[in-house]
Amino acid sequence: MCGRFTLTTTDPLKLRRRFDLDESAQFDDQPRFNIAPTDAVLAIRERDDGGRAPGRLRWGLVATRGGEAHRSQINARAETLDDKIVFRESFRERRCLVPADGFYEWRTDDNGKQALWINRADGELFAFAGIWAETPGRNGSPVHSCAIVTCEPNELVRPIHDRMPVILDPDAEAAWLAETTEIEDLKQVLRPIEADVLATREVTDAVNNVRNDGPGLLESPLRLF
Repeated sequence: MCGRFTLTTTDPLKLRRRFDLDESAQFDDQPRFNIAPTDAVLAIRERDDGGRAPGRLRWGLVATRGGEAHRSQINARAETLDDKIVFRESFRERRCLVPADGFYEWRTDDNGKQALWINRADGELFAFAGIWAETPGRNGSPVHSCAIVTCEPNELVRPIHDRMPVILDPDAEAAWLAETTEIEDLKQVLRPIEADVLATREVTDAVNNVRNDGPGLLESPLRLF
């Protein structure tokens, strides 16, 4: 699964170049070292003219079923996207990229749980495959929410967790966003990224508290001998 991630890069030029955004794209985000469910996250969607637009989506997809809002889901399994009613419409019609530069998982061993940060070995930005929905809010304004798609883990993540977020190959990002992409082609890109692309390291347990945020979360844990 994916329950916490980071986006520490907020340089507008770097974000525009990496995600093929035009000069009008604006960002007011602060570096985030502990993005958690219900947070407003940066997401990129395709515009009607085929361009890309960044925006903010609430992390925790709230879909409608039978005219009623369904409970929020932070993750959506790739294998059942086209089967589950709460995900099917978003998968077919409302897909997005969720920019990140790392995500957290917790390894359990004889010493308890140890927080790990997993990122690209080259330190570059990447995009999770996301789906989004629009539902009526309590004040009448629409609520835009999203979920991150997960898949089977690769060899690096498998000893840590039985799921991992789908990190899209950069060449597949355009197809994921495009309305014209065939469903079967979409399913083909929802696979685990190659293990050698990623790196992992132990980080401080301060990340366990969602109220903590800052570069100190990526420091190595203090060990007492």
